[in-house]
Amino acid sequence: MIFNSKYLSFCVLVLLVWACADDGDHIPKKDSDYFPMEVGGYFIYDVKETQYAPIDEPKELIYQLKLSVTDSFKNTAGGITYVIQRSTKKNIENNFEYLDTWSVRIEPSQVVVNEGSITFIKLAFPLSKGRKWNGNALNSLGGVESCGDDLNFSCDVYEIGDTGFQYKLNGDTSNETIEVVLNDNPDLIVKHDVRKEIYVRNIGLVYKESSILEYCTVGTCIGQQQIKKGFLYEQTLTSYGKE
Repeated sequence: MIFNSKYLSFCVLVLLVWACADDGDHIPKKDSDYFPMEVGGYFIYDVKETQYAPIDEPKELIYQLKLSVTDSFKNTAGGITYVIQRSTKKNIENNFEYLDTWSVRIEPSQVVVNEGSITFIKLAFPLSKGRKWNGNALNSLGGVESCGDDLNFSCDVYEIGDTGFQYKLNGDTSNETIEVVLNDNPDLIVKHDVRKEIYVRNIGLVYKESSILEYCTVGTCIGQQQIKKGFLYEQTLTSYGKE
């Protein structure tokens, strides 16, 4: 079989153009895609909170929380630090009012969030089911678990639980998801501490819940699940984008 040289050259050119176009369209996925940050970006959450105190009646709060990325700069760990302004409002008619300022460090091996004056390692790379790390490694809070070979070293072990499950947001469904279990101690006698966060690739934190309750352990109330103090907290993403 004899091939026409012009036809062969044309086919090669087409293949090269197709290959180049395919390479240009392909964007490699990164673990940091689960915590995307961009100056001008914003996230709005619905928040439900119940606070328990030893004497007062439970206090219920319902409000919206807005996170705005206002600035960024390179950090010494080889990543970028983003400045996050937090604001809240109680209803649709009100304007968001400034609450406080946090920061987020996106580093090659982890995502670090400074919540006011306390620093937490929110994600540790590479992300995989069952991956564990000490979320309090950069603060002095310690924890109720042990890390490493030193059983006296207290820590707060974070673990990636479920992955690849479906999460719906504003009519769209994604299965590029991870669940981070911050603590899973459903004790109903002394102290109940269950916390988790859900992240979606290219969106970030979409859901967060915390249930920390201390029960009465004196006298006849032992085992009666009588709450002495603590709180319930639920934070759900409703909208996000760039301003």
